[in-house]
Formats: sequence, C-alpha cells, structure tokens
Amino acid sequence: MIEDQVLAEIRKIKNDLASQYGCDVRKMLNDAIIRQRNSEHRVVNLCMKRAKPALQRVRHEVADLIVSSDSH
Repeated sequence: MIEDQVLAEIRKIKNDLASQYGCDVRKMLNDAIIRQRNSEHRVVNLCMKRAKPALQRVRHEVADLIVSSDSH
C-alpha cells in the first residue's frame, strides 16, 4: 500500500482517538455529540426532512402511475 503523509497523519489521529476512548465507539460518538452541542459553530443537517403525509401519498400515487405505465 502506498503510504503518504496525509494518510499517515489521519491514521495517527484515528489511533490516538481510539486509544483515548479505549476503542469504544459509543464513547467516541457521545463525546463528539457533546462537543458539537457545546460548539458555537453552525451545524448543518444534510438529512432530508420528512415529507408531510399528504405529500407522501401523492408521491406514492405518482410512483405507482409510473410503474404501471412502464409495465404496459
């Protein structure tokens, strides 16, 4: 495997974090969440918001129409 400085630094940080939390992913995640909440930086959520039920129904009806027209 090709080793470069960036990958070596990323792996070092990963290993340092893992050893700091005893390789416990839950502890690492909990700490990250706490740091994120305490941060003054704006947090962006890239997850799509749930559509309202009426809009979901229309989307399903349109999808059904497309599928049924494709099968003919």
